[in-house]
Amino acid sequence: MELRKAEITGFGHYRNQVFEFLSGNQLFFGENEVGKSTLYQFILAMLFGFPKKSSKKRDYTPRDGTAYGGRLWLIVEPYGQIMIERYRKVNRGKAKLIIGGEEKDGKLLEEILAPLNKSVFQEVFTFQQEQLSQIDHLQEEELQSSLISLGITGSQQLMEKIQSYQKENQRLFKPRAKKLTLNQQLKKWQQLRETIQQQEAEEKNVQKAYQQISNFDQKLHSLSTEQKKLQTEEKDLNQKKSHWSLYEEWNELRAMKKSEVTEQEEKELREFYHEYQNLTEKIQKKEDELAQLEQGQESDRYFFYLDHEKEIQDLLRLDVPIMRLIDNEQKYFQEKEELEHMLSSLQKKWGWSDQTPPQKLSSSIETIVNNMEQLNEQLNQKKLQIQWLKERKQSIGEEVDQLEQKYPELLNPSNTQKNSSFLISGLGIAAVLVGFFLAMPFNFIAFVIGIICIGTASVKSYKHKNPSANVKPSWQEKLLQLDSYAEEIAKEEENLKILQQQVREYEEKLKSTFKTTDAAQDWRQLIQTYCNDEESYEKAASDYTSLQKQGAALQEQRNELESRFQFLTEWVPLANKELQEKKEVVEKFASQMQETKMNRLQQPSTLLAQQLKQHKEERNNLFADYSTLLEKFGLEQPTEIPLWLKQWETTQKKLARKEELAAILQPIFPEDITFSQLEQYLAEKKAKQEELQEKVNQLLEEKQRLQLQVEHLQKNGTLDALYQEENRMLSEIHETALKWSTNQMLIAFLSDLATELSEQQLPQLLKQTTRYFALLTDQRYQKVTLDGGVIHVSSQEEDFAIYELSTGTKDQLIMAIRFAYLFMQKERSVSPVIIDDGWLHYDSKRKENLAKLLSDFGENYQVICLSSDKEMASYYQKFNQSVIKF
Repeated sequence: MELRKAEITGFGHYRNQVFEFLSGNQLFFGENEVGKSTLYQFILAMLFGFPKKSSKKRDYTPRDGTAYGGRLWLIVEPYGQIMIERYRKVNRGKAKLIIGGEEKDGKLLEEILAPLNKSVFQEVFTFQQEQLSQIDHLQEEELQSSLISLGITGSQQLMEKIQSYQKENQRLFKPRAKKLTLNQQLKKWQQLRETIQQQEAEEKNVQKAYQQISNFDQKLHSLSTEQKKLQTEEKDLNQKKSHWSLYEEWNELRAMKKSEVTEQEEKELREFYHEYQNLTEKIQKKEDELAQLEQGQESDRYFFYLDHEKEIQDLLRLDVPIMRLIDNEQKYFQEKEELEHMLSSLQKKWGWSDQTPPQKLSSSIETIVNNMEQLNEQLNQKKLQIQWLKERKQSIGEEVDQLEQKYPELLNPSNTQKNSSFLISGLGIAAVLVGFFLAMPFNFIAFVIGIICIGTASVKSYKHKNPSANVKPSWQEKLLQLDSYAEEIAKEEENLKILQQQVREYEEKLKSTFKTTDAAQDWRQLIQTYCNDEESYEKAASDYTSLQKQGAALQEQRNELESRFQFLTEWVPLANKELQEKKEVVEKFASQMQETKMNRLQQPSTLLAQQLKQHKEERNNLFADYSTLLEKFGLEQPTEIPLWLKQWETTQKKLARKEELAAILQPIFPEDITFSQLEQYLAEKKAKQEELQEKVNQLLEEKQRLQLQVEHLQKNGTLDALYQEENRMLSEIHETALKWSTNQMLIAFLSDLATELSEQQLPQLLKQTTRYFALLTDQRYQKVTLDGGVIHVSSQEEDFAIYELSTGTKDQLIMAIRFAYLFMQKERSVSPVIIDDGWLHYDSKRKENLAKLLSDFGENYQVICLSSDKEMASYYQKFNQSVIKF
């Protein structure tokens, strides 16, 4: 942006004053109090608005009533030249913009100047001694931070904000503090929380009741929303009902379409009918005159023949078309009968009809047949397996029966035999023992008896044990085999039933598909037959459809031929006659009329008949000329025109009524509906509302019951009061913690921002600062560095920290930093640089060096210096820089 001209109407002591600004470096020179600061304030007011009145600030309002304001011209890319006009009492001091000769909204100015605003303009692009003197009063650490902030961002606000947030957070909270605001709030809340927990332990059901009440409130809210929706829908339905008579009328008119006939065509139709009527009247007049000369039916027939002689001759040449039509019809009826017979037989066979035509067999049918064949194969195998198991079971059963018959003790072992064997054996042992105590020969007899008894018992025992030891295991094994075969037979029979059930299910599906009750089918053969018959049926149906079209064409031909004889019905007996017979009757009629014609050629009525014929030909030609128009109107005879015109006018009125009703009813009836549906919907909405109201009443009763319980649990109101106090405390804690955390985030963000900006721009800034500082100090200092957070300047002999410099050198360093920053922003050309006597502490050499720097800097920036220093003006002239006197 560059300033071009300032036109001051009234501002401070200026009246109708004009200032021209140049590109590059320039000095506005004048004595003290000449108005340098006033010019700067005018530029500030034009760009960013008039300052608010304050007792601590100077008021530039003219006291003589002159308009407070003026105009400022500037160049801003890409807009070109812009004129800003502001007057304090015009449009509340808002700017008026003129861009390219067109007036624009003053709100656009802020967008044009962006990112430049009043703060940036004053703190970055304006050089005043007050800014430099403020830095001089800071402590060492603050001084370094301010200089870095000034060099990088153009203001001290960044560091001041960080310090402000840190101090505020120190007053809010510290981890181990006791008297700070957030610490005390947290401690009080913790004590209150303990009290609440004790109270809640005594009143466990309160929270549950509150939750239930909350659920009831949600349900009631949901029901209320639904009720409102139903009421809205019922209102819409009642509105439909109130407009129902109009809706019925509209429905009747909706089918009507806008006539394709234009007003011009309707006008042509009226003109045609007028001409046609004139010719008809002439014909009627000639016919009346002819009727006076010719009396009798024979004359009428003769004149009719004369009027239609050409048409009658054309009918006599229809022999070939009539014979061809009769032959085609005979062939058509024969083919039709054959196709109808085929279709009827297939429909009867498969239950097909026109409403239920044959369907293509799905792939699942083939799958079902394959599955059935597999299942039948499995059934046969399963039956053979069961038969083999039964035979095995029967064979083993016979073997078991034989063993049980041979060894009955296998079924009932004899305990008596066992006991008798034990008894005989005991007697024998007893006899032997007694024999030891008897004398001869009794002891010998006792021994013999004992040995016999023991032998007998042994034989019996052997007879009892021997068959069991050899036969019983085999018998038991066979019994187990019988049980195993019985279980396996039962299992296989169950599997057989499952397979048979699956087969029956498949058969039912096939029966349903083929509409048959016979299960004993060769299904594959049936499928092939079905497919063949389906193909035959479709072909026959297609042929029948084509034949019907052929029959329609034949009928159309017949009707066309019949219609050609229609005009003769009044004069020739054609009723109930075939085409060939009609043609023969017409031949006879034509022959009679030809004889009459030869006889009457010389009679006076002949000329009149010729004139009548000519009028009729004119009328026929007129009709032929307008036949296309009549066809478009859907008219066959001119006599239909009056009725059509009346109907057309009626239709136009109905169409207008249709548009009128559509504008009213389309928003009300977005979809079609019947009256019964409307009544049904209204009844449903009413019933639904009653149902919802009943639910609402129930919920209100239950909610009231719960509220009474809660009131009973909280008669003293302690818990409720504690909850309120806790909410109040949490709100205070939230606000304090939010403020503290926000400050912490801002501190971190601003610190990171300062660090990042410093790391990114500081090396280049220091390099350019070194150049400008060397120029200002006449090469006394060759380097500016930042070491340990402290700015140092270096000469050839030694190094100095900034606070070790003199006031004038310190000003030069700060000036160098500011210009270095602006040099880094030169590509953006945001604003001109304005310097208002910014060299208070400079001696002559320093002023000369500053003038030299400004001369160099003016190659990239527009620099406007405001000064009353004559020495500075001489240096400007020395370096060939512009000097403008006030």
